[in-house]
Amino acid sequence: MEYVLVKAINNNVVLVREPGTQEQLVLMSKGIGFGGRPGGKISDDRGGEEVIKFLNNSGQISSRIYDNEEIKSVVRTIASSAEKKLAIKNKNFYPALFDHICFAINRVQFGVPIENPFINEISVFYSDEYGEAQKAVSTVKEKLGINLGSGEAGFIALHFHSAKSNTPVSASLKDIRILNEIVKIIFKDDRQLLSKNSPAVRAFVLSASSIINFSGGHHPFSMPPECGIAAALPESRAVAESINGMVLNEKGRALSPGDMDFLTVAVEQLRQQLPDGG
Repeated sequence: MEYVLVKAINNNVVLVREPGTQEQLVLMSKGIGFGGRPGGKISDDRGGEEVIKFLNNSGQISSRIYDNEEIKSVVRTIASSAEKKLAIKNKNFYPALFDHICFAINRVQFGVPIENPFINEISVFYSDEYGEAQKAVSTVKEKLGINLGSGEAGFIALHFHSAKSNTPVSASLKDIRILNEIVKIIFKDDRQLLSKNSPAVRAFVLSASSIINFSGGHHPFSMPPECGIAAALPESRAVAESINGMVLNEKGRALSPGDMDFLTVAVEQLRQQLPDGG
C-alpha cells in the first residue's frame, strides 16, 4: 500500500497518512525515510524488508527521537572500542553499525521488542564479539538512557564478527542458524549443556565449521578406508549423518565420505567430553 509522507523523522522512521484520510501512522523500516520529502509517496512494499506500523497517538513521536549527532557520538565510541579489542579493519564498519544501532534504538523507543532466537549460540561461538557487544549495550544505556537488551547485544556481536571477517551480516546470521541446528541435534535433550560445556562445544564447532567450509571449497578431506570410522563409532556417525542432512538442506550439498569420517571423529571427541558421554 502507498501512503503520503508527512515527515521523515530519520532514515528509519516516517510519519505518513493514508490517502484520502487524515489518520496518521508511523512506519518503521531500515532506510524507509532516506530521501523522502513531505507530500511524496511511501510504500510499505520493501521487497521483503520488515515494515512496522502503528498509530501516532497524541504526537508522541516527536518526544521519542534522539538527535542523530548524539547517536553518532555514542556509536563512534562503540566502534573505536570494538576496532581495538577485536582488531577490526573494515571501512564499512562504522556506517553499517551506525545504521543498525539507530534502527535498534528506534525499535526500543516505540516499544517494538528485539528478539534474538540465537542468543545462546552467539554468546558461546562468538564470545569475544558478544562480550564487546554487551559493553556497547551498556554504553548506549549510560549515554542515552536506552536499554537495548541482551537480544540486541547478540545482533551487535554479529555485526562485529562480520566486520572482523569481512563477510556480510547475512552470511554470519546464516552460519549461526546452521550452528543452531547442529546444537539442536547434539543437545536435543538438554540445551543447557551448551553453556555448561562451552569450551568443548566451541572446539567442536570450529572443527565442524572447518570440515563443512573446506568441503564447500571442493577440497574434501580423505580418511584411509581401513580406519573403519563409521563401524567403529556408530553413535557418533548417526549424529554426523543428521548434521550432514541439515548441511544438505541449508547449503544444497552433502559432505563427502572423507568429510563424514572427520566429522564423526569430531562428534566423538565432543561426546567423550560431555557428561555421560553425551
